[in-house]
Amino acid sequence: MRELNQRAVTGRRNLIFGVILFSFVFLIFGFVRLQVVNRDRYEQQSLNNTIRAIMIYPVRGLIKDRNQRILVENRPAFSVAVIPKTVSDSTLNYLAARFDLDLTKLKQKIKRNFGFRPLVIAHDVPDEILIELEERKLDFPGVLTLVDSKRYYPPGVRSPHIFGNIGEVSQVEQLVNPVYKAGDLVGKNGLEKNYDLVLRGTKGVRYLKVDANGRELGDYDPDRNLPPIHGNDLYLYMDYELQSFADSLFEDKRGALVALDTRTGGVLALVSKPDYDPRLLSGRINPNEWKKLVNNPDHPLFNRALQSTYPPGSTYKLVAAIAALQENIITPNWSAFCPGYFRLGRKIIHCWNKAGHGNINLLQAIRGSCNVYFYQLGLKIGLPVWSKYSRKLGFGSLTGIDLPNEFPGLVPSITYFNKVYGEHGWTKGNLANLAIGQGELLVTPVQMAVFTMIIANKGLYHPPHLVDAMYDYTAHKMVKFPIKTNYVDGISDRVYDVVREGMRRVVDGGTGWRGKVRGIEMAGKTGTAQNPHGDDHAWFISFAPFDKPEIAVAAIVENGGSGGGVAAPLVRKFLEKYFYGRELPRPVAKPDTSNVQENPVAPFRTESLNPMPITLPVDSL
Repeated sequence: MRELNQRAVTGRRNLIFGVILFSFVFLIFGFVRLQVVNRDRYEQQSLNNTIRAIMIYPVRGLIKDRNQRILVENRPAFSVAVIPKTVSDSTLNYLAARFDLDLTKLKQKIKRNFGFRPLVIAHDVPDEILIELEERKLDFPGVLTLVDSKRYYPPGVRSPHIFGNIGEVSQVEQLVNPVYKAGDLVGKNGLEKNYDLVLRGTKGVRYLKVDANGRELGDYDPDRNLPPIHGNDLYLYMDYELQSFADSLFEDKRGALVALDTRTGGVLALVSKPDYDPRLLSGRINPNEWKKLVNNPDHPLFNRALQSTYPPGSTYKLVAAIAALQENIITPNWSAFCPGYFRLGRKIIHCWNKAGHGNINLLQAIRGSCNVYFYQLGLKIGLPVWSKYSRKLGFGSLTGIDLPNEFPGLVPSITYFNKVYGEHGWTKGNLANLAIGQGELLVTPVQMAVFTMIIANKGLYHPPHLVDAMYDYTAHKMVKFPIKTNYVDGISDRVYDVVREGMRRVVDGGTGWRGKVRGIEMAGKTGTAQNPHGDDHAWFISFAPFDKPEIAVAAIVENGGSGGGVAAPLVRKFLEKYFYGRELPRPVAKPDTSNVQENPVAPFRTESLNPMPITLPVDSL
């Protein structure tokens, strides 16, 4: 019995000791978790009650042209932010009414970002509202006013499709890039979007002591404050004086112009018209002005240079010529008879020249832009070969220009036609149309400019780019962007020689004679693209000088009519400004000699083909 009692006492003693030991272990574990594992978390919560972190927004990088002319800079502005954890519902109701914000969306935004980090709810705050909030600061605990900036464009600067604009970051943009926080201003389009991470800089932070009512009591610890880092400045390849001149050529017109330096791919000018004043989207946006822009039937927000797709018209005959020569389907001397029309089955397709061009060869067909010749050439080539060379020359894919939202256009193939029309639903008529740049084929002006550069350089080309260099404020040095070089495989120099000679003749007495710049030997091709929604579109592509190309231009005037009559003179004026710094007096009027017969008005200069004469046999191509 005594032994049993002894055992019971020992068991109770062990139990009590175990409970005490467990309690000490639990307490020690709790202290470790509190003071070691979660030390930063609880320290931050403690600091949040007495310290407020104020974000200091950096100066956004400037955008300058090649002559260091400032095109986009900043002006001081103020933003209003709230502390989600401390702002009251009554204050939110007041702010929503004062800034014309959707109260439900504002509260959802607060809920998503609940905490002590200031959340910007309004940018570019008018002075009267700012003064009111500062005077009634004690009435609105949890409300802050922050120093910010907005974009400013000096007088004479426009080009909104190049620069783009900035706006408040969206939820999707925050998910894509975690560096973005709610309330941040980010690039929405143009260079502002494409180079946003370069331009935006790095935010700084200032720590302030606050009391229980949220009143600021001064710096917490100046050594912990971090200064912001200035955003990097961008330097464009273009001289903005030339860009402004190109803009002026499209006054009261709709269309686009893209000019590239054939030696680097640098963008010398990029025009999209109609456009809008970029100042309308700088800072606080007027809802009525935004509505006008969105609902404008001319779509001024749309960048026609790389987002609008058009049939290229006769400018695309050069693709058929390249394909036929390279595949040894024809020689430059292959001829066809043009009576002014072409019969395909029961259908009669007319040439633009109703009287006909007569019996002509390839160079004459390019010079006179004969539809009938290229109808027949397209049928000889066939859709697979035509499609192959179209893609080889960059169509149906992005050029890689450093602007967002570029469209790839459309190059039809057998698979495409079978899908759209069914296996027996399309005919040779579709192919004949494609050979002259009509039908389902769609291209962008920037693609046409790159195509022109490819021909000018005989296959060598550079992806088009607006930005040439940047000043890095972190490294305190200028950084030059590398020039990329590509080459179109599978097309010989001798093929390019024939096509280039044809283009030279286009401006030397052919359909593009109005695009000729005095004193400069150059090449070009006109195009008049049928438009089912109105008048024809006018195209002209050109490069110059002929022997040592340095500039390639593509221009389209929507509903302009004749490429030779409208687009070619426009490009001529632009090139005169490029080469001479001014427009030259208008050329003496002369009859259009593009109705080329067997013996053209201007004799062929076969020596300029160098080294291939017109009589080159098929097997040597």
